Amino acid sequence: MRTGPGGKPPTSPSTSLRSSFAWTLAGNGIYAAAQWSILSLVAKLGGSEMLGQYALAVALTTPLVMLSHLNLRAVLATDLDGRHSFGDYVAVRLGVSGLGLVGIAILALLFGHSGSLAAVILAMGLAQTSETVSDIYYGAMQRRDEMELIARSMIARGLVSVSAFGFALYLLRDLVWALAAVAAVRLALLFAYDRPRGAAGECLARSGLGAGMALLRTAAPLGVMLLLVSLNTNLPRYAIERFLGGTELGAFAAVASFMTVGSTAVNALGQATTPRLARHYSRRESGHFLKLTFMLAASVCALGVAGVVVAALFGQTILGVVYRPEYAAYGGLLIAVMGAAIPGYVAIALGYAITAARVFDAQVPLFFIVAASCAGASWLLVPRFGLRGAALSLAIAASLQIGGEGWILARAMRRIEPTA
Repeated sequence: MRTGPGGKPPTSPSTSLRSSFAWTLAGNGIYAAAQWSILSLVAKLGGSEMLGQYALAVALTTPLVMLSHLNLRAVLATDLDGRHSFGDYVAVRLGVSGLGLVGIAILALLFGHSGSLAAVILAMGLAQTSETVSDIYYGAMQRRDEMELIARSMIARGLVSVSAFGFALYLLRDLVWALAAVAAVRLALLFAYDRPRGAAGECLARSGLGAGMALLRTAAPLGVMLLLVSLNTNLPRYAIERFLGGTELGAFAAVASFMTVGSTAVNALGQATTPRLARHYSRRESGHFLKLTFMLAASVCALGVAGVVVAALFGQTILGVVYRPEYAAYGGLLIAVMGAAIPGYVAIALGYAITAARVFDAQVPLFFIVAASCAGASWLLVPRFGLRGAALSLAIAASLQIGGEGWILARAMRRIEPTA
């Protein structure tokens, strides 16, 4: 069993930030394109009613999946001192993911207005949960700066997922079986690729229940934070379904999916810079830490502005081609959504910096406030302004999040500033 000096986790030779970003962007980009293709296939092969079902299932299951996710990958990737063995991380991941599936089953019973919708919710939960298990192996690879291995997995996962989904939906015209096919191929990739490569050289021994509970306490704030982040994204969708109906929810989900184009790059940048940010912070290199954080935030802001320009120039054409011609009527909504994405991207970037500093607890109250503001704005603005009110609600919440994250970062930097 291989370990680093002093029993620390194994490390590989450091790769350049440019190389890490390139591979991460490629992996995230192709995977996001595949997810986008799945949405397009639902719209083209299943119609607006099936698209509404799909969007509602995503909105209902994602918050619970994110809670059980615990962002263990970030905790593992920044655990440079080897405080917990990799085996403990895997044990916590499997245990909490199992509980998450039980919660999704309860959700299906409570919110499945029909048997078919309940089955869609269950299948969606299984497909999403299979990804969280792969994610813990990604954390081990990320800590070793093996971003190329993660990218290869994400590319394969995206391609096989959309292929399986499209094939099943085309043959059966049944959303449940299409989602079940996605879950099956993701699990196959987990056992064939992610597990052997992620666990290579890691300590697979488990330290017992006490160590697992200690790790769970460390990660719990991040799980709650991810739950709140997911709620913040989906609260406008709940308001749309409540006030405007499932068809409009499907249309909003289709248009809002274009935000993932930018968030793919944002997350690629964040994931590639997290190990370096963590090293700068642990070494008390405040200047390097702040410079890299500023570069990250400025880059994603510029990316968001570019998205608005593209939406204004080509939005109607893109919507008509990607989905159906009638979706071109939502060109104005696309501009509003991409405008709301700008503060959202900056908030994501600052979140990576805060996580790299391992400031977990302080993020929870912030995201409670952000989610509450998004809920209030959604219930006020969606009935009055329709789908554009939902986009405005996202922008308001993200702007509030940026302010809170700035305050958290300022406090974190004071901890590593040299004392007189």
